[in-house]
Amino acid sequence: MHKEELLNKINNIKVAKNNNRRAPNKPLLILYALGQLTKGKRILSYKETHDPLRKLLLEYGPPVKHDVTTEDPFVRLKNDGIWEVTPNIDHSKYFSRKTLISQNVQGGFTKEILLLFEQSPSTINEIAEVILNNHFPETYHNELLERVGLNISIRKYRKRDSEFRRKVLEAYDFSCVVCGFSAQINDSIVGVEATHIKWHQAFGPDTETNGLALCSLHHQLFDKGIITITNNYSVKVSPKASGKGTFKLLVTDFHDKKIKTPACSIYLPDIEFINWHIREVYKQYSFT
Repeated sequence: MHKEELLNKINNIKVAKNNNRRAPNKPLLILYALGQLTKGKRILSYKETHDPLRKLLLEYGPPVKHDVTTEDPFVRLKNDGIWEVTPNIDHSKYFSRKTLISQNVQGGFTKEILLLFEQSPSTINEIAEVILNNHFPETYHNELLERVGLNISIRKYRKRDSEFRRKVLEAYDFSCVVCGFSAQINDSIVGVEATHIKWHQAFGPDTETNGLALCSLHHQLFDKGIITITNNYSVKVSPKASGKGTFKLLVTDFHDKKIKTPACSIYLPDIEFINWHIREVYKQYSFT
């Protein structure tokens, strides 16, 4: 298999579409498997993979009321032509976690891909870059790489509207809509960022109505689902969130407080994008 063919397969990974919800199950499994591969583990047992993959899904997947599914990605990644499973599992039949464990099911990249990795080790980095850029916001990248044990730098592939940052920051007078933080040195705005409400990776547009001006801290909290905003433009803090030090002052004290809205009402956050963030990112359930 040539590198270009592999990258094309990675770009076209089939992710589950359930009511248009995010489904990063396969992307997270691929990142985890790449991290394990750099440690010398070419074959992964489902039994040992279940717990770390489950934790990744709970942390970086959409909010769930019940437990996440690790069985499907481990078996069904085979359908994308990059993964092997032994013993072979009949996809037409129901397979449970218990079954995969009792049968000692194992998975890993195909022999062709493992050979390609040996011949061109940098391909591992390129696959990780594609996965991260296609499925996760930039605020996740370094943290995710650390979690899966990949020591690489990520290039940004997706072209963005260069005017998005300027327009969003201007709409909110260059200050965080949550805490009001604003800093400037000479002509540079420092520590305040233009944040997509509906992620660029989910094809959220580069428009003011899909943007918020957030300080670096609240940007990360927003992307991780620790905070969100509601349809009446109030801050909500996740019931799962906890912290120490100034956590109360910087996070929980803003619960139910109104955000700073733009001076011009045509730039108000679009309800459609707000609802996407609540549904797909905000950790609204206390299940762990």
